[in-house]
Amino acid sequence: VGQATITVTGIGNCTGTVTATFTILPKGTKLSKVTAKKKKALVKWKKQTAQTTGYQIQYGRNAKFNGAKITTIKKNKTASATLKKVKKKYYVRIRTYKNVQINGRSTQLYSNWSKAKTVKVK
Repeated sequence: VGQATITVTGIGNCTGTVTATFTILPKGTKLSKVTAKKKKALVKWKKQTAQTTGYQIQYGRNAKFNGAKITTIKKNKTASATLKKVKKKYYVRIRTYKNVQINGRSTQLYSNWSKAKTVKVK
C-alpha cells in the first residue's frame, strides 16, 4: 500500500524513457451483518488486518449517501461497531484505510466502499 514509480527504458530500435507513478490502495472488506436494536444498529464486518490501519463506516438515510455520517474505527483488529441515535431506515457501507508516508507527508489511502446494506431501526 502506498505509491510506486516505474521507469521503462527502450533498447535497440526502441529508444526513450517513460516513467509512471501509481497508487496502491489497501485491500477492502465487506459487511457481514447489520442488526437493528432499540435506537441503535450493530454493524459487523469481515476483519481485514493485512494492509490496513482501520475502517470507516458511512451511514445515511438514502442510497446515494447524501449528507451521510462517517464513523472511524482506528483499530484494524475490530470487527464490529454500534451506531447510536439512529432511527428509521439507514443505508450502511464500509471501507478500509491505511496510514502511509508519501513524499515525506503522512496521508491516508482508502479502499473502495463495500456494497451497502440496509437496516430498519425502531
